Amino acid sequence: MTLRIEEYSWSRKHIYLGVCPVCGYESVRKEKREYHIEGHDPEDFGLSPLGETDEEAQRPLWGGRVWRCW
Repeated sequence: MTLRIEEYSWSRKHIYLGVCPVCGYESVRKEKREYHIEGHDPEDFGLSPLGETDEEAQRPLWGGRVWRCW
């Protein structure tokens, strides 16, 4: 992944995604990167398709134990 860092005289830093990690598209300086990224599917990034979840992610965190705080 390529990031561009621009530092200005008033101590502001801007960090930009320079190259798309999926397809290698190089963005220009003022381009909105989110418009390019939203064109990819979650599967392109190694994620589950939209609306699908892993069964392991659905189980309770602490073995189903109920915590009571009174």
